[in-house]
Amino acid sequence: MLRSVFGSALWSRRRSLAWWIGGSFVYLIFLGSVFPTFRDNAAEFEQVLDSYPEALRAMFNIVQGASFGSGPGFLHMELFSFMIPLVLIVFAAGFGARAIAGEEEEGLLDLVLSAPITRRRVLGQQFAAMTVGTSLIGVFMGLAIVLAGAAFDMGLNRANVVAAMLSAVLVALVFGALALALGAATGRRGLALGVAGAAAVAAYLIFALAEMVPWLGTMQKASPWYYYAASAPMLKGPEWAHLGVLAAIVVVLPLVGLVVLERRDLAV
Repeated sequence: MLRSVFGSALWSRRRSLAWWIGGSFVYLIFLGSVFPTFRDNAAEFEQVLDSYPEALRAMFNIVQGASFGSGPGFLHMELFSFMIPLVLIVFAAGFGARAIAGEEEEGLLDLVLSAPITRRRVLGQQFAAMTVGTSLIGVFMGLAIVLAGAAFDMGLNRANVVAAMLSAVLVALVFGALALALGAATGRRGLALGVAGAAAVAAYLIFALAEMVPWLGTMQKASPWYYYAASAPMLKGPEWAHLGVLAAIVVVLPLVGLVVLERRDLAV
């Protein structure tokens, strides 16, 4: 057994983490390889986009200036509008739900806490492991995008790639932190994962449907997805205030879970 909860959490997921990284890397390189086809037929794609009503364009986060004929516009619409954050959210939420609640359900958390280690340290190290694991996937995704951009002449601004990936990692960690907090508070992995997943879907729908459903417009800025997508960092660069909001949520949620974890009895 590794000497730290942090190391053990990452080591136990080493194979799945490798698959997540490898699969994402290959997929992104492949998607980059089809960009020249989109660029060469950009006029036809633009006609299709122009036919979309404004509400539908908002739903798919098709912002002004996004074009299939440019590398940044192509990546914004094909990857960063939904696919990349979805992949990262699935990983982070699964990790977060298992971190405390999964260990507790398997009878391992009580064993870990029999050593001279506090609940606070266990949760903190699990949170750190989730953050590192999610960030590793994000780093390799960003590397794949940069390599694809160079290989297929996508004209990417590397600073914007970093900003977009950082935003995607942070929004994923919001829902990973929510799953971790719920798991710590309830000891129920299924509940933690289910609620975090439902919250992610709700956050996306509130942002995406705000233009079509007036009463959702008043709630849009309460959605973490707004702080990820509204600034379109792949096209416009980082929006530091939005990144700060996401980072604050990521920090606060595990602290809430910790308060409950330290006061409740564990299942044995």
